[in-house]
Amino acid sequence: MVNFFKSTLVFLILSLTNLSMTSDFNEALDTIEIRKTAMQSLWERIKRLSPYVELKEKVDYDKDLAVTDAEEVLELLQYTKNLWHNSSNLSAKGFTNATPAVWALPKYFDKLYSTAELSANELKEAIINDEIDDTVVAMCNLGNSCGTCHANFRRLLTSQLNNEVSGWSGKYINNCE
Repeated sequence: MVNFFKSTLVFLILSLTNLSMTSDFNEALDTIEIRKTAMQSLWERIKRLSPYVELKEKVDYDKDLAVTDAEEVLELLQYTKNLWHNSSNLSAKGFTNATPAVWALPKYFDKLYSTAELSANELKEAIINDEIDDTVVAMCNLGNSCGTCHANFRRLLTSQLNNEVSGWSGKYINNCE
């Protein structure tokens, strides 16, 4: 009877541990999915902003939409900044395109992330204030920040390289100040 009790107790403890690990794993997967979706949403807004910044003139995509997108870029960056906790480091298992360097070099990652936030805020303010040259510089700085972060901390498939490189390193790195 004592052995049965001990065996049952061990089984319950192991089951609860497995439930906890399963719950942690599922939470990490949810965090990764939220992060991925937010980053894709951020990218969509950057692509919509690009013609507005590049043309330096009125286009169908107007200032109000540009301000909204710039605000949302900043909000998405602020929202995702805290979604990089250690429990979501599943890169070795292929569940995220983030490399282990995100967690190995957190100060550098935070520095790049903060620079992106600053650039996004400057972009928003430049659009609001109709400061065309400052808008170009802010977009350039945002592209540099995001591109540097992705170059250091994101695992890419060969099929993704063309889109990634053209998006972050194109025109926006030529005349940054």
